[in-house]
Amino acid sequence: MSPEARFAAYIDAFNRSDYAALCEFYAPDVRLVIGNGTELVGREAIVAFYKPVKAVTARTIVIRQCFHEGCVLAAELESEFLALTDLPDFLSGPMRRGDRRGHSSVVLYDFAGEHYTRIRAAVMHRTFTPAA
Repeated sequence: MSPEARFAAYIDAFNRSDYAALCEFYAPDVRLVIGNGTELVGREAIVAFYKPVKAVTARTIVIRQCFHEGCVLAAELESEFLALTDLPDFLSGPMRRGDRRGHSSVVLYDFAGEHYTRIRAAVMHRTFTPAA
């Protein structure tokens, strides 16, 4: 499987909240730096971070483009968070039920074999759409 096809399967597992499948893409000591600068180390830390977020939002990621060179994959991603409940303390700002926050990001994935070893994200653009 090409790195791009493997990445599409990874994003699919993320969008389905299939944490067991998601962990299969990570090296045990994977390092993730998300767009706000928070660093997470290890599969369990990443899942522990995303589970509560996905419990209160419908978060989806769309791949706009991706390519690899050597052992690095670069991706342009569009993410959306739909608030399922009022979230006065949400990471990227308060949200009321039905509000949507989005962001476009560029993410670099270092990989060894079939596992991501380091992931670094930079947010390029943010949007907010209040509930109707």
